[in-house]
Amino acid sequence: MNIFKQIVSAFIVGGLFAVMGQGLMSIFAMSLGGDSVLIVPLTLVSVGLIGGVLFIAGIYQKIEKIGTFGAILPFCGLVAAIGSLYAGTKAQTGSSGAAAKAGIQLALYVLGIGTILSIIIGAVAFFTI
Repeated sequence: MNIFKQIVSAFIVGGLFAVMGQGLMSIFAMSLGGDSVLIVPLTLVSVGLIGGVLFIAGIYQKIEKIGTFGAILPFCGLVAAIGSLYAGTKAQTGSSGAAAKAGIQLALYVLGIGTILSIIIGAVAFFTI
């Protein structure tokens, strides 16, 4: 697959996931009221569940082949990556405990790095703007 086709595919797949997330957020805002603090957490949980279900069904792997980075970057990609790591670790070690530990480590690593970067970027923006 040439680089132009990969970029276009990633853009389309990532855009479709973004539209899905925005649609869910709009549905929750209409249902709960626009000022509810539950809109974002419910949207993230819903997108994560969708990613998990698609991974378990074997569909997310096909989406990743088509959309490359556009399928990996959204939150549902994190859930699919954790599921993939869990399944691979369980197959290698035969231990559910080791697989769960590997999945938790990945989640904490990604979310921890994201939190640290967000704090740094927020502090830089606060003091420079």
